[in-house]
Amino acid sequence: MQEEKIYKHRLKLSKNKELRFVSHLDWQNLILKVFRRTGIRLVLSQGFNKMPKVSYSPALPIFIESDCELVNFQTYDKLDEDFIEKFEKNSPKGIKVIEFLKIFPNSNEPKSLENYVQWAQYEAKLIDEKNHVYNFDKIRYIIEKCLSSDELLITKKTKKGIEKTINYRNSLKSFEVDEKQNISFVLKAGQNENIPSLRADEFLKVLFGESNIFKIKRVKFFDINLRVI
Repeated sequence: MQEEKIYKHRLKLSKNKELRFVSHLDWQNLILKVFRRTGIRLVLSQGFNKMPKVSYSPALPIFIESDCELVNFQTYDKLDEDFIEKFEKNSPKGIKVIEFLKIFPNSNEPKSLENYVQWAQYEAKLIDEKNHVYNFDKIRYIIEKCLSSDELLITKKTKKGIEKTINYRNSLKSFEVDEKQNISFVLKAGQNENIPSLRADEFLKVLFGESNIFKIKRVKFFDINLRVI
């Protein structure tokens, strides 16, 4: 019996509005529900506990929006552009298809998005009612001080409850602010043994004392060579 042909695809999705309150696990389950509603046939893994062959970009912390969430998936169906309409029709508000790509068999990219994605760009804007605390010059001073330092120390608890202080300076690729006080920065994401990943909210909290004074959005992912994914 001849095996069915398998097609590989990637979606780039927004995760905005009320979906910023959805955890990563709930986000994964939500995407699978949308797939089922579209009627596509997802390829399943082998073994006793079969799971859809779907992978996701690195987890987005709660309260942060995104215009670049990635979903790789495999189907037995050859999907065309009308799939975008079906997907959005069956999605809740806050999800929009930014891009739909076919991944060709000769692609050299890693199978897991956690390994493919290596950096993420974020934009942060002060929430209006709290922005009197920081003006442009003060924000620029904090940024310049951060960039000129060799250390960005953050203390975290391990799974065993032991506190550990890590220098995340190499996890920051770029950091800038424009005259409208819009902050942009690129942080390490995904899996890498040499450079630890850094959450956007934790990064801002270290520098500004708190992160909830900002509205944060993830806008781009990059591979190891800083090419946009």
